[in-house]
Amino acid sequence: MSGHGAAGPAAGTGRRMLARLIRVAAAALAALAILLVGGAGLGLLAFHTDAFKSVLIDSVLQRYHRRLELPGTLQLRLFPPFTLETGPMRLSAADGHSPFAEAADMRLRLAPLALLRRHVEIEAIELDAPRLQLRRDTDGRWNFADLLAAPGARLPALDVRRLVIKAATIRVSDAAGRLDGTLHGVDADIAGIGVAGWHPLSVSGQAMLPRARSQARFTLLGQLHTEASGRAWVRDLVLRGDARLSGGARLLGDLHANLQWNTGASQPWLQLAGLQLRAQGRLADGQPAQLQLAEPLLQWQGQRTLGGPLHGWALIGAAPRTLRLQLSSSGLGGPDSDLALPELRLSAARSAPTPLRLRLRLGGRLDLVHGSAVIDHLQARASWGAPTQSTHWQVSGSGSFAPDQGLQVQLQGDDAASALHLQARRDQQGWSLAAQAGAIDLGKVDGTSLRPARELLRALPPARLRLQASSLRWRALQLSQLTLQAHDSESALVLDQLRARAWGGELQASGHLGLAAGDGQLQARLQQASMPRLLQALYGNAVLSGSGDLRADLRWQRPGPIVRQAEGSARVQVDGGRLLGIDLLRPRAAQTRAFSSFRQLDAQAAIRDGVVELTQLRLQAADGDWAGGGSYDLATRQLRLRLRPGARPRQPAWLAAGHWRVRGEPGSPRFDWRAGAAAATQSPK
Repeated sequence: MSGHGAAGPAAGTGRRMLARLIRVAAAALAALAILLVGGAGLGLLAFHTDAFKSVLIDSVLQRYHRRLELPGTLQLRLFPPFTLETGPMRLSAADGHSPFAEAADMRLRLAPLALLRRHVEIEAIELDAPRLQLRRDTDGRWNFADLLAAPGARLPALDVRRLVIKAATIRVSDAAGRLDGTLHGVDADIAGIGVAGWHPLSVSGQAMLPRARSQARFTLLGQLHTEASGRAWVRDLVLRGDARLSGGARLLGDLHANLQWNTGASQPWLQLAGLQLRAQGRLADGQPAQLQLAEPLLQWQGQRTLGGPLHGWALIGAAPRTLRLQLSSSGLGGPDSDLALPELRLSAARSAPTPLRLRLRLGGRLDLVHGSAVIDHLQARASWGAPTQSTHWQVSGSGSFAPDQGLQVQLQGDDAASALHLQARRDQQGWSLAAQAGAIDLGKVDGTSLRPARELLRALPPARLRLQASSLRWRALQLSQLTLQAHDSESALVLDQLRARAWGGELQASGHLGLAAGDGQLQARLQQASMPRLLQALYGNAVLSGSGDLRADLRWQRPGPIVRQAEGSARVQVDGGRLLGIDLLRPRAAQTRAFSSFRQLDAQAAIRDGVVELTQLRLQAADGDWAGGGSYDLATRQLRLRLRPGARPRQPAWLAAGHWRVRGEPGSPRFDWRAGAAAATQSPK
């Protein structure tokens, strides 16, 4: 009991001492708070707003040679604590006249302890709905570059610890028109300016690029560290974006890097290290896409750029038709007006539905100031089709790019006659490609081999094409003086016009090919063609002479060989010719050197399921007319015809009781006379 009695008074005494200590500490803190608020309040009361406005305007003018306008009346407020409201603000560019920034309201949050010393320290600047104009001149200088340089004169201390921007609009453009866009609804919170340690950084908003018809929501996060010398670091930099690109593609991506920025050096520099870019989404046609790039170092100092080796890959489309792209480059470096890119390597591969392989290597120089480039050397190798029946293509050359002239590439293939000149442009209507070529030989390319090219066209943006070539050869198709105009939309490759010399005549064609479903349509007309040359090219032999016209209107509704899927109509007219190997009026005569002259041959046909049905066949000869019909199988190349004599006075009467049967390939058919029952006992003379 005695022990408990001794402990009780001691515990009570301890509690009373702790309570007294808390009361003393609370009183001290209250006194300190009163001192700070009261002292700061006295400092605010003694603060002359007009004098501060003059100091602020003069400081900006001396330090940056810019005009700061504060047309409103400055107001001091204790709540929010120690805030100076300036009202509207306008800041000029370095020339002192053109606008650079303006805001509906600007608030300066002042440090209370500094006010006790009659010194102004700005803890934070808050801007409501500011508008900024960022411009670059023809020499590549931005109108905010002077703001990044460290001041050289001793000026009044106006320290800023934090910048807060709400709902900003930033317009970005350059004199050459290569960049034109707007950032809307930008919210920024940049803390720790000029304060030791790492502090949070955040910027978000929406980017609009009208010319590229693209927009993106973005968020920038990181940790900021700055020094009074003008040096700054941003570690753990993350840029996330949700972009909608031209044509309807959508990509979600993020960029990671570490940034160093030194504005106090004799030549300010900016460096990005450990840059990694990842993106995924869907293209305009709904195909999935993934992208990843890695760049260890990018540095800009003055008018010079330095970059390390670049590596990246991309996947376009769903399995098993995925197109795989690999990109890599050696380091680049040099002045921005003549930046050396020793080598850039690009490879593309697809395994289904038809194998496709492409390898591209190029090197050159870039002019970042004027947005132009020179390609010193270029090599490309491509193959498509099954390994045992693949088609190969290999070229080398050089080229250049300029904003006013587009892309121009000089390509040289295995054959000296296959030199190719390309010119690419992009305007408000999209891409346009003009090509001039010598001889083009497509070898054994068939419809199956062209399937990868069709799928590649689906992945490319819409474009217009104009091609001129001295000659083009694809199997039996041999064209000269070729002029072709085409364009592709989101769903079809449209042949606006094709003109060429073919088989001694003139060929004209137009139509379209569906890139997704494989359907299509083609209208073609061949005028004044040499029938022997045409038949020789198709079948290696000619049994028909004369000059002919051919018209065809073909359609196909699903992918596959055109000879199986096409349907439509065709008509052939041949004037002043001969049928070789047959004497129509002398069936039993030797046919080796026989022929039959005619004034005109007219044939009309319907095409369906790979078969040409001759609905009408007429032959007008001096000794009488002939008529008939039949079919021609495009796959087996087998001809089946029946030719009957018409009622003409000059024909022998016995001809009316029989007909000619024609079988075999069009280049070497067999002619058989089939007599009717009435003429069986009568021998033709």
